[in-house]
Amino acid sequence: MTTPSPTGAGLEQLGARLYATAPPTPLPFMAGVDLRAFVLDAADGPVIVYNNPGIDVAAEQILSLGTPRRLLVNHWHEGMHGSPALDVPTFVHERDRAHTERSMRVDGVFGGRQRLGDDLEVVPSLGHTAGTAFYLWDDGEHRYLFPGDSLWVEDGVWRAVILGESDRSAFLETLALMRDLDFDVLVPWPAQRGRPVLEPVTPERAREQIDGLVARITAGTPGPNV
Repeated sequence: MTTPSPTGAGLEQLGARLYATAPPTPLPFMAGVDLRAFVLDAADGPVIVYNNPGIDVAAEQILSLGTPRRLLVNHWHEGMHGSPALDVPTFVHERDRAHTERSMRVDGVFGGRQRLGDDLEVVPSLGHTAGTAFYLWDDGEHRYLFPGDSLWVEDGVWRAVILGESDRSAFLETLALMRDLDFDVLVPWPAQRGRPVLEPVTPERAREQIDGLVARITAGTPGPNV
């Protein structure tokens, strides 16, 4: 992995073609947890994953990479920040469109699993919310999986965020899919302050963490942080 380095106020380089907004935004209801947006220098032009106030702070640096083609929203909770001032078309899964539009603009939607160019793919999850979507990006060096806050890493353990609106059966279906999904870096929306933003994994490590999640969800471990 590339050593993180600043590229100017508002944007930090995490990989050869991956950037994060900086400084991060504190998660208002969980102490010591931060949120970021990520900027992908994708094959067809820059793509932003996750909505965050840092997008506008980093607007000049994002535009230096090119005109952003899409803002990919993982699920409707990201609307709590409102639409960025930066002019970028916003996309979300069709099942979360109505909720998202209560607080931010939506320009397009996804349905099933589909590709967005040669290097980026939408992988619907539908477990955390009815319209959660994961994004899988291959930059030629790594395959990054963006699960939003459906999954995140707490003290080295992958946690599932299961709310009252969440569908445990759909969550288990997503985890079954993930066991065979080809990725080597997990990039959640939230990260513990002071801990790594990226979670590099081997296939064996990913399956070990996924199996732990399946066991806790199947056992009925109460949420939200399973």
